[in-house]
Parts: sequence; C-alpha cells; structure tokens
Amino acid sequence: MASQSVLPQKTQVLALVGSLREQSYNRALLREAITVAPDGIEIVVFDRLAELPLFNEDLEAVQTPETAQALKQAIMAADALLIVTPEYNSGLPAVLKNGIDWASRGTPSVFANLAVGIMGTSPGAFGTARVQAQLKQSLGGLGAYPLAAPDFVLPLAKSKFDDELKISDEATRSRMNKYLERLRELACCLAAIRQR
Repeated sequence: MASQSVLPQKTQVLALVGSLREQSYNRALLREAITVAPDGIEIVVFDRLAELPLFNEDLEAVQTPETAQALKQAIMAADALLIVTPEYNSGLPAVLKNGIDWASRGTPSVFANLAVGIMGTSPGAFGTARVQAQLKQSLGGLGAYPLAAPDFVLPLAKSKFDDELKISDEATRSRMNKYLERLRELACCLAAIRQR
C-alpha cells in the first residue's frame, strides 16, 4: 500500500446506502463512519437511489434519467466509493443493484479501476458477509477494485448501537477508521491508472 508521505491531502469518497429506511442500522453505520473518518477523507453521500426507475434499456434509449446521470458524474468525481448495505434475503437490496446497473452503462466505465469499500451491519450473526461477496463479484466484473479482506462486517447490530443509533464501542469505531484509511490507500494506488 501507499506510504503516508505520498497520500493526497484530501480524498473524496462517495457513499451509497443500500437501505431506504431512514432509521436503518446501515444508515446509522454510515453516519458513524463519517464521524470517525481519518483526517483528509471527505465522505459525500449520494442519497437519490430511490429516485431511479427500474433499469430498462428502452427507457435508456429514449433518455437516461437525470438521477442516473448524476450518479455516474458523482462516481467519476470521487476518488473512491463506499457502499454501506444490509443483506436482504441473503442478497443485494434491489435499490442498490438498480443503482449499480444504471451507473454501469456506457464507456468508459465509471467503475473501471475504482477503489470500493463495502460495509454492512445486520441484527443476525452472519452480518452482511453474503451480500459483500456478491458485491465484490459484481463490481469486480465492472473493473472496480473492492477492498480485500479483512472485510467490514458488523453482526448483531442491536448490541452495537444505542437507542440513538450511535456506536460507543471504541474497538468498532477504531476498526472503521482503519478500514477507511485502507480504502484511501487503495484509491491512491489506483489514482494514476484511473486518470489515463
């Protein structure tokens, strides 16, 4: 990974949330990630996935929806992508998959050589391990570079969040901070390739 001396002063990370529910644990996890992000990392949330129609090539042939264009532009402008998502029925939430499908259209791909971090929490004991594996496969197929192990999976969410959906556990907060630092290092490594 890149040494501290060559890391950029500012790294912009675009964040997507795979849950539409305002009080979801994964939205809370993203809020916590923003608070513990290392200095120099700015996390910008794209919170318009619910506005996207279901992907349809006939619709795309007439005119790509403005929200899809905005999503693609936001990904292109970012140094890295952070996806924070629950696991629905052992898989990807439909709203997140739909956003990825819309953003994947066209050449060059906005995902090519893009550093991607994936976080997730769940009330269950397995956390979001299965959805993270699916995301890595899908994003890898688009040319992105999902951050390798150790993954950031947070099982048993009810024991990690308080009544205000905040995490007070310092070990978890420290793990989030280190994960985001690794995402920045990967983004730095890939920056020259993305600029070609």
